[in-house]
Parts: sequence; C-alpha cells; structure tokens
Amino acid sequence: MAHAGRAAEVDFGDVRLADVKPLRDRIAEMVRESIIDGKIRPGERLVEPDLAGRLGVSRTPLREALLQLDSEGFVNVTPRRGAVVSELSTEDAMETYLVKGALESLAARLACEGITDAELVALREIHDRMTRFAASKTRDNRRILQLNAEFHSAISAASHNEKLIQYIRVLRSQALRYNYIYLSVLSHLSSSLREHSRILDAISRRDGDAAERLVRAHGDAARAALCTFIEQHTASRT
Repeated sequence: MAHAGRAAEVDFGDVRLADVKPLRDRIAEMVRESIIDGKIRPGERLVEPDLAGRLGVSRTPLREALLQLDSEGFVNVTPRRGAVVSELSTEDAMETYLVKGALESLAARLACEGITDAELVALREIHDRMTRFAASKTRDNRRILQLNAEFHSAISAASHNEKLIQYIRVLRSQALRYNYIYLSVLSHLSSSLREHSRILDAISRRDGDAAERLVRAHGDAARAALCTFIEQHTASRT
C-alpha cells in the first residue's frame, strides 16, 4: 500500500525539457504519464526540489505544472505538504464519469446535426486504427488509449460547440488514469470497440437519439467496470 509521506522516485530519462515550450505543459505531461503508467503511485508525495533537480528545471515552472495537474485531478496540492498523487476512488470515478457521460452524450447528439463528411471519414479512420491495434499480438495499450481519446475528442469536436468541447476536454484529462485501467483489460476493450462501432453507425446515419443513448450507455459501462476494479483493488490491499 502506498504511503502519503513517501516521496516518489522516478527516472524520467534523458529528456531535454529546455527545448520544449511551454515548459510547464511538458513537465505536466511527463509527471502525468508517470502517474498513468503507475510509476508514481497513488498517495506518493512529489517533492519539488527532488523533481526539479531530476528534470533540470527551476521550481517555478514545476510548481505551475503541479498546479495544472491539481486542476486535472491527478495530484492534490496543499500548503506545507506539497503535491501528493490523488488516490483512485470509486466516488471520484462515479462523479467524473457521470458528468463526462452526460456532456459527451450531448456532444454526440449535436455531432449528428453538424458533422461534416470529412469529420465523419476521420472518425471512421480513428476507429479502424484502434481496431487494428487492439487485434495486434503485441498490443500497445498506450497507443490504444491515445486512439480512444482521439475517437471521443473527434465526436466532441464535431458538435461545433466550443464551451462543450472545453468542458469535455477537462473531464477527459481527469479520467485518463481510469481510461487506462478500463482499456488495459482485454474483455472491456473488446466490448468498448463494439460500442464504438455502434456509436459510429448512429452518427453516420445522423441519428441523434441513438447516438446520445449509445454514448451514455458506453460511459455507464465504463463507469461500472471501473468501480468494480477499484473496489476489488482496494479490498486486495487491505
């Protein structure tokens, strides 16, 4: 079991962060990926001086990156204690997926009204690539996770509602760790791809009612699977 007082020790590799702009976003990306991959575990403390030294950056952009990750739900930043990686919790998964599902189902309905032929072709190509990666003998879960995000982001973008797109983007960032858990399980990945196929078909037919219902059901299924996993994982640690 992870301890909140334990400082995370992660090898970030030989990365020239100074060559990347904005620096804050690149730092946040590296720490975020380490959390998603499980290299930094829930409850572990991120000590600013240590991280700054390993990354070769000053503490100002690092602190900005940690605050960004706090806003995304990956860490909790508190005075005097610093940043601690957020615990996976059933309550958080329920809240995140409930709101995300409602907004994404609305985006799917709006997409049926305004999606262009080019956007539809791009959405189908993303789904086809994800299907091929999932069928590969050397399955790349990171790439599948990326394509899954692209699929849902493409639907949101096709809603042509900037406010909605923005809110969904924030929620999807907060759900990244949960998405990784969900898609790493083969049975869930297979069912997820079947659900994607039905969603794609509904949007292709410009059937707003069906698309909204299918996207909501898709989110509900993911939420149920995640909550079951978290509950079992928590029980195994006690």
